[in-house]
Amino acid sequence: FYEGIGDMLVKLHSGNDDNKDANSSSSGVQLGALTNACVEYAHAVLKANCPEFSSDAQSSPAVNDVAIYQRFSSIHGANSVPRPKPFGDGIRLCCEEMNLTPSDVIYIGDAPTDARAAVDAQCRAAIGVLWGSNDEDCLKNEEGFDVLCATVDELVSAISKYL
Repeated sequence: FYEGIGDMLVKLHSGNDDNKDANSSSSGVQLGALTNACVEYAHAVLKANCPEFSSDAQSSPAVNDVAIYQRFSSIHGANSVPRPKPFGDGIRLCCEEMNLTPSDVIYIGDAPTDARAAVDAQCRAAIGVLWGSNDEDCLKNEEGFDVLCATVDELVSAISKYL
């Protein structure tokens, strides 16, 4: 995880968004994860990295272990979906488990296959982040991304435009 991501996820999930209309009744967004690594790796990475960044985690180590991880209602990897990215099968499976349609989804990724999967699944938006495994030149040439973000603040702003 990168600085600020954990707190952003907690705020999005809980509906604690400073930009949200005071009269909004939204209780927050659902969180899902999809990787082209195996699903077991996805669970391990989320369990290992999420707690450190949760500002609302209680002092109990057991609570810290799942503070953010437990907020993900669907987690999949290449070995748990019919076809991995760039196909949209994984996104559609996550949507099914979360009782959403892809047109409800803001998909965030760091690779061209993420953009292609979001387009294939017909997601509401695809946001690319520049702190992953691909550089800006690689991602800016991928037509499937609606916007690219270099910082967590840019990501928060981009997400808020689609909520």
